[in-house]
Amino acid sequence: MNRMGYKQPDYTPDGMLEEISQIVPFFAGIKWERLGHNGLQWPVAPDGTDTQILHQEEFKRGLGYFEFHPWEETQEITQHGKDFPYILTTNRELEHYNCGAMTRRTANEQILKSDYLMINPEDAASHLINDGDFVCIESPRGKVDVKARITDEVKPGILSTTFHFPDIMINNITGDVHDSEAMCPEYKVVAVRIRKSKGKFKSLLQDK
Repeated sequence: MNRMGYKQPDYTPDGMLEEISQIVPFFAGIKWERLGHNGLQWPVAPDGTDTQILHQEEFKRGLGYFEFHPWEETQEITQHGKDFPYILTTNRELEHYNCGAMTRRTANEQILKSDYLMINPEDAASHLINDGDFVCIESPRGKVDVKARITDEVKPGILSTTFHFPDIMINNITGDVHDSEAMCPEYKVVAVRIRKSKGKFKSLLQDK
């Protein structure tokens, strides 16, 4: 803004909070000097008084509203579970964020260099898969090859993989089932089957 001719002081935490409070009304009572070490309990009144206990005798908008929805199995399992008996869910590792577009440009890429598949020892044994083997994960949409990590962090029947490296193309096997309310894709439940990968070229490529 300074370079464009709109004079602004250097940004500071207290200055930014003051600017926010001028735009967002419910920040008006939050002053930097009052935050201290423990902050303020939300919501904060315009005079700076915070709220230690929000609901004591009743909710501000009356009684709580509850609505019952019976549990239903996901379409992914009802439609494909017979031929694809495992459930694949995606997860993240500490070193990378989502597809790694930012974190793979840092030294974190040297700590975690590729995606991997977490598989329970029972499931690994039944498919003769050893730790470090490449596994072919196949869903009704496609298949990918990824390195196996044998661990009891996942239960039998459940597989879990990271999706930080686009060259593995994990999203090629996820489904397009959406939540009926939020319309959020169901990336956490993917019906798949697995086998030890036979593709040596793919394995060598991913090792690099």
